[in-house]
Amino acid sequence: MRAAAGLPLLGLRAALRQHPAGPSTLRSRAPVPHSPLVNALRIPRYTPSRSIHSSPLSAARQAIGKITPKRIAIPLGEGTSGREGMPKASVWRPIVFCIGLGGVAYAYASLYTNADTAQWMQALGSGSVWRMGREPTDRDLARAKQMQRVKVAREHLSTLSGRLGWLPSWAEEFIVRSYVMFSEWRIESPPAEVVPMAIVAGMGVIFLMWQSPRLQPFMRKWFLHRPVLLGARPKKEWANCVTLITSVVSHQGLAHYAFNSIALISFGSAAYTYLATPDPALPHLATSTHTPHFLAFLLAAGLFSSLGSHLFTNLVRLPRLLRALQSPARLSSAQALAAHQAILPSLGASGAVYGALTMTALAFPDSRVSIIFLPWFSLPIGLGVFGMVAVDIVGLIRGWRSFDHIAHLSGAAFGLIYYHYGKPAWTWLRIKMGAQPTSSTGYF
Repeated sequence: MRAAAGLPLLGLRAALRQHPAGPSTLRSRAPVPHSPLVNALRIPRYTPSRSIHSSPLSAARQAIGKITPKRIAIPLGEGTSGREGMPKASVWRPIVFCIGLGGVAYAYASLYTNADTAQWMQALGSGSVWRMGREPTDRDLARAKQMQRVKVAREHLSTLSGRLGWLPSWAEEFIVRSYVMFSEWRIESPPAEVVPMAIVAGMGVIFLMWQSPRLQPFMRKWFLHRPVLLGARPKKEWANCVTLITSVVSHQGLAHYAFNSIALISFGSAAYTYLATPDPALPHLATSTHTPHFLAFLLAAGLFSSLGSHLFTNLVRLPRLLRALQSPARLSSAQALAAHQAILPSLGASGAVYGALTMTALAFPDSRVSIIFLPWFSLPIGLGVFGMVAVDIVGLIRGWRSFDHIAHLSGAAFGLIYYHYGKPAWTWLRIKMGAQPTSSTGYF
């Protein structure tokens, strides 16, 4: 946890809630969801495996609200900076990890897009004499892929009944009808709708994994990002970088998952449509699928938002905490307590959603959005984005800790940058990876 019970600080006076059954125990704060849509979200808290006991101070000590200050004996952890046992800031490894993973994702996405496009161009007779110099358009490629999906669905359906012959007739009929309905939806729906739904389904599996008590230690280690670690050896710090991306698709609470899923389906579809629309100012590249570009965009937006939150914690919040705790006059102050509680773990997809939302607002400024609790009321999308960003700025200034405001603002900044430079960069990368500009103007 960001406010974990093991920060390697000696003589720390933190605030603990008195346990009714005996000595007080240090409890970690719940992870901070990224959701921009829920203001009253509550995620259940859990207790770390090691509880640190403390003895109460004298009654003359001033209480902070309903919390009584305690003196806590915390052992030094490994990987400290050596300056009074203070933890080190983690900066350059997360930056290298995010740049490396994002670069590899875009390189693979461009290579896959070029290879898939070349395969379908060849299947449709690109360069053949009978085409008389007319190359297949993006619309032709999309129709060919749709017909291929129809063919595959029919083949699976013809063999499905034989495989289900051992089931009762009603069960066999239910499965066959369900498969037909799903196949029809997948074939007839545009990829801009299918791909976000597939991502939401994947996040649903991770959400269900959070609900298993046996998987809790695994999920906290690999699907919850902690910007400050105890015993931060290089190997452990590199491993912690993995959660910069896995935490993006991780949701511990049902409301958090539901609202981020609704937002991803809505704004993700619009972002996909924008990325699939050719820019007349750029060279036209034949494209059979825009899904790799969209997935690379979401991955980069999630990495950018997670990295922004991580760096802000390590470069601003952690030094502020260390300064407050190094001063003997402030060891038990509310300022030190607030700084200590500000370092929390985080998870959620709303940083990536903010990127898609901001890019959509810039690409389709005339669009209107509705508030989920007031579906009959709509407002311009630009005004909605401005209001959400303003709330995050106020929350950051005021020190609100319900959501990771830095992750939200970082995601919004990424969407702004990508709107201006994303398509030219993607076109340049595809050309560098072997794509050839065409004169065809038809598109999907």
